[in-house]
Amino acid sequence: MFKALRSDNSPFSKQQLELLQSSLVSLDAAQSAWLSGYIAGRLATGSEINLPLASAAAEQIPQQKFHVLYASQTGTGELIAGQLAAQLQQAGWAVELQSMSKVKPAQLKKLKHVALVISTHGEGDPPDDALDWFDYLKSGRAAKLESLNFTVLALGDRSYEKFCAAGRQLEQLLLATGAKPYSARVECDLDYSSSAGQWSGQVLNYAREQQPANHPANDASSKRNSIQHLSVVPSSEKWSRAKPFKATLERVQKITALESDKDVYHLELSLADSGIEYQPGDALGVWANNDHNTVAQILDALKIAADAEIELQGHSHTAHELLVRHREITRLSADTLTAYAAAAGQSQLAQRFAALDGTERRDFIEQRQFVDLVEEFPPLADAPVTLEALAELLRPLAPRSYSIASSQAEVAEEVHLTVATLFSDAIGKQRRGVASQFLNYQLQAGDEVGVFLEPNRRFRLPENRQTPIILVAAGTGIAPYRAFLQQLQQEEADTPVWLIFGNPHLRSDFLYQREWLEWRASGLIKYIDCAFSRDQAEKVYVQHIIRQQGERLEQWLRDGAQIYLCGGLAMGKEVEHAVQEVLAERRFQDAEAAAQELAELRRQGRILKDLY
Repeated sequence: MFKALRSDNSPFSKQQLELLQSSLVSLDAAQSAWLSGYIAGRLATGSEINLPLASAAAEQIPQQKFHVLYASQTGTGELIAGQLAAQLQQAGWAVELQSMSKVKPAQLKKLKHVALVISTHGEGDPPDDALDWFDYLKSGRAAKLESLNFTVLALGDRSYEKFCAAGRQLEQLLLATGAKPYSARVECDLDYSSSAGQWSGQVLNYAREQQPANHPANDASSKRNSIQHLSVVPSSEKWSRAKPFKATLERVQKITALESDKDVYHLELSLADSGIEYQPGDALGVWANNDHNTVAQILDALKIAADAEIELQGHSHTAHELLVRHREITRLSADTLTAYAAAAGQSQLAQRFAALDGTERRDFIEQRQFVDLVEEFPPLADAPVTLEALAELLRPLAPRSYSIASSQAEVAEEVHLTVATLFSDAIGKQRRGVASQFLNYQLQAGDEVGVFLEPNRRFRLPENRQTPIILVAAGTGIAPYRAFLQQLQQEEADTPVWLIFGNPHLRSDFLYQREWLEWRASGLIKYIDCAFSRDQAEKVYVQHIIRQQGERLEQWLRDGAQIYLCGGLAMGKEVEHAVQEVLAERRFQDAEAAAQELAELRRQGRILKDLY
């Protein structure tokens, strides 16, 4: 490929072409892919690209190895880890970037310099990729790891009680083995960019300190420019979380019946001229604005003028604009609640919350929005909440993520979403979620919304299209499977497909019903089993279908099938438990042996999850 380049058909001089051909022709596929992504990422952030293509001095210095390891269900941790790995490699390190599932726990004693990125799911649970590590480190067989130097970046969501619990626990387990932290653990909320950048800067500084004195990166200039903070850009695409593309809404249509208790919409957005390319299984990040009426209610209750101004990151904003575009008001956290109670002099709120147990606290937070707090527990007369205090106690507004419900092979420069309206009614007033209010009710055809791609390489169709797939979904969890089927239809693939779908009622809640039935009639789908939980006296859920169809499930697994789970975390746990029960029954195993088989399916990448 490089030999075809000439000075008359490229922007390179003859000398530059000679360097390119001599330096790049030996790269393997993985190295070429990394270099391509690295250059794209540097260009996207406006950074200089300074790669010494042929440095004899660098070649004479033995490279040390740095391990950047991640465990993440959705891929955010992987993207952050990848960005850090690129920076470390640029700094002269040999880098191993891997999922924690690819590093056997017994190998930890061989590692020296490690950076760990781990997310938390459910009730403080670690991702599947880290389960083997946790089991090993909790067991009596864990080795002493005195030579291991590590740091942890913990990803989480402060609206959950066990915020970043997996990262905290991983750190404690490693400390118990004698491993040494070289920088403090950093915990990230949904708005992770700043905290993750600070952590990455700490890792780079440690890495620089560990390099030999005669390493080129340790010259006087490099030391003066020691990186204290990195801008973490979780994508090498042109558009990102920090720089979203303005997509045009082309169509919004309700797809649940009027009598349904659910309120679900199908949206079609134009990505024309964006250059965004997505794969079935990916998600779309959406920047939504808070509801103007809700913002007005908050400001009225706090007696803050809507046009009052505040300085935020070097820019002046009115109070109304601050809450509409920059602050989280629909998703509470314990920190927000306690900070508001203190600022408003609301000891009654603080005492009521403190008296609740863990489950009750979670319910109290999940059922309320910030507007409910200020209306139910308004500030006392002698404790007015200022605009500055309000900006401080509320978290930054974060984008919402939606599984993409289309394949570009079919819809070209469009992207489709399936959005359920989230409702709450804690104090007798119905509230809607920020993104579902914005997308389903506020936007009209022709309006624009900021979006960016969130690749999910952990939720893809099998590369071998002959591999059977079992698609299990509840509610809007069916969205990515619509993308899967569109892709398979366009490829004219012969993939055995079994869909298991659950929702309350057949008549009102069978999302995309016509398309599924057409795909079954054409032979693209082999089986459809539905669990409409409220259509009979006894409730039936997708896990019941798994048990009822145990014989078929066991045979499909013997044939190499992959199981996909998309929907709520509770549903995912119930389905995995049902699969384990089927394995025990059909393969005449006890519970422990069946659990080990289930764990092996996870290790083999045959249970793929997109849960929330």
